[in-house]
Amino acid sequence: MTAALLLASVALLLVGHLFRLLRWEQFIRIYERPLRGVMLRGMAGGYAVNFLLPFHIGDLFRAWFTGRKMKNGVGFALATVIMDRFLDVWVVAVLFGVFRLAGAPGIQDDTLYYLVFALVLALLLTVVILLRAPIKRLCLAVCGIFNDTIKLDGLVFCWSLINTFKDLRRVKPGRLLLNTGLMWASYLASYRVLAAALSGYGAGLGTVDVFTMLFGTDAVDLTSFSLTGQLHAISPLAQLLMLAWFVLPILAMWAATLLPAGLRGGINRAASAASPAPAADGDYLNLLPQVDPRDRSAFLSQYFGLQNKPYVEQFLRINRGVTILEDHSAGSNATTMLCMDHSGTFWRKYAFGADGDKLAVQLAWLQARIAEGRLPICEILRSEAKPGCCWYDMAYSATAVSMFRYLHSNPVEKSAAILRDVLTTLDQTLYTPARPADPAKIAGYLDQKMDANLARIREARGLKELAAYDRVWINGRSYKGLPALGRLFDHARLQALFAGDPVAAIHGDLTLENIICRTGEDTWYLIDPNTGNLHESPFLDYGKLLQSLHGGYEFMMMTPRVSVHENRIEFTFTRSAAYDALFAEVRDYLNERFSPRQVESIFLHELIHWLRLMPYKINRDRKRAPMFFAGLLMVANDIDRWYPEG
Repeated sequence: MTAALLLASVALLLVGHLFRLLRWEQFIRIYERPLRGVMLRGMAGGYAVNFLLPFHIGDLFRAWFTGRKMKNGVGFALATVIMDRFLDVWVVAVLFGVFRLAGAPGIQDDTLYYLVFALVLALLLTVVILLRAPIKRLCLAVCGIFNDTIKLDGLVFCWSLINTFKDLRRVKPGRLLLNTGLMWASYLASYRVLAAALSGYGAGLGTVDVFTMLFGTDAVDLTSFSLTGQLHAISPLAQLLMLAWFVLPILAMWAATLLPAGLRGGINRAASAASPAPAADGDYLNLLPQVDPRDRSAFLSQYFGLQNKPYVEQFLRINRGVTILEDHSAGSNATTMLCMDHSGTFWRKYAFGADGDKLAVQLAWLQARIAEGRLPICEILRSEAKPGCCWYDMAYSATAVSMFRYLHSNPVEKSAAILRDVLTTLDQTLYTPARPADPAKIAGYLDQKMDANLARIREARGLKELAAYDRVWINGRSYKGLPALGRLFDHARLQALFAGDPVAAIHGDLTLENIICRTGEDTWYLIDPNTGNLHESPFLDYGKLLQSLHGGYEFMMMTPRVSVHENRIEFTFTRSAAYDALFAEVRDYLNERFSPRQVESIFLHELIHWLRLMPYKINRDRKRAPMFFAGLLMVANDIDRWYPEG
């Protein structure tokens, strides 16, 4: 009879553990597919550790063991375990209150303890919500004490804890209450049957006595093994039964993970009937969208440092449902990323604030060209444009590469043929019909795109000294400095020169990176236009192309370091033979199509493009800004030499 009662008690305890597993996975399922086998082993291991060690160290083991197999890691697993135990404190406090009201003797101290504990947790949660800003900064400061790896792990844990509580609204409350209720009903039934099993050995225990022994104030700092010492007044056999009650469920839980796959699948399907999984992987939120640890660390540092809070909120709103594989952002304030979700892989571009409004204009340009159907344009999958926020997704193809990569993996002749087709198509579609230039817009173009950026360079820390030299040495070679190149920036001369430019709709950012070639098909399409040029001339597009092929912009973007000493700038400047060959092809095309004066205008638009680039580098890449200033000077010296005064 005693053995039957013990086995019944163990069975009820296992049922309670099953509903605990189902409740725990409700928190996990918000972000990833729960691994029930790993979770069950983690729970069994946690209970085993609690059997030997005090202070519920087993909960840490449960988080560590389970988190190693989770997509979101140990920090996330620990956050879900904390949530699981947080709810338990409230339930235990309520149960002690019910027992006390029912007249159970000797539990006044335990009831008061859990009542205070629950109130302290509620107060702590309130304080965290009210003081969330300084607490976030404190988290960043504490995690920042350690190396980069530990800092990232700490910030991920804090982020996980915040979002586990915040996203609790995504858990179905009815199912949460059902799992919690059935779990504790099973536990209480197990305690009742256990008390009956022990009563035959003079224990004289009831359900409340077993509950108090397990959760009372005396049990807080004790191991499960030492709890049996509280039965010192009864026989050793009763103590042995109590030990069996602790150990048998642990062994049964571990053994369940060793069952044949078919049987485990049947059990999982039965459990899923009580707690069904999402219909598709896409129903899971990404805890953090970034894959690269450096991107994660940068974002979390910004979040916990309360930097640009509106940006962070908008970023999370549009990107929580995707996985960010790579960041391919270039010279603008818009961000371009290779992303993935349940529907596939795609490119996403987004920007906020004034940059978001500018990106919305770019999106409208793309949509208008797609509607016209005359110009090969990237396929827009999804988009959203609202004041201060814009994003759109572009189709991804494994065979589509930028012309920069295409040029360096195919014969130059093939790249030259594609580029001529690009320029011919633009001339026949976008640049036609052309109209005369507007002197007022040319003046505004020179004021905003040239003079303002020259002033920015002359005021920027790290550049203003370089900008003051008449001679600058770049990689051991002497070049004229900005003061000696003043004639290139003369308003009257440029106003007269640009007056002969044709004006039409343009792409505005025709670099090699924005011409996408399909390998194997030798076809192309355009991405990332730039509007708001004031003086909308096709010569600006040609100038952008020269910024790539003449100035070597893409190679500079791949150069990590630059050193500056007085008027000397040193960096590894790379140019490929393919670039030189394609540059010669483009010069031949321009010389065939336009007069020498018009070709000079195109090169001067390239120079202004370098000036327009500098504010972005000063703001976002200050350490490498001198290298791009060197690129500006090298281009200016070539133009000064090729087109001498008079």
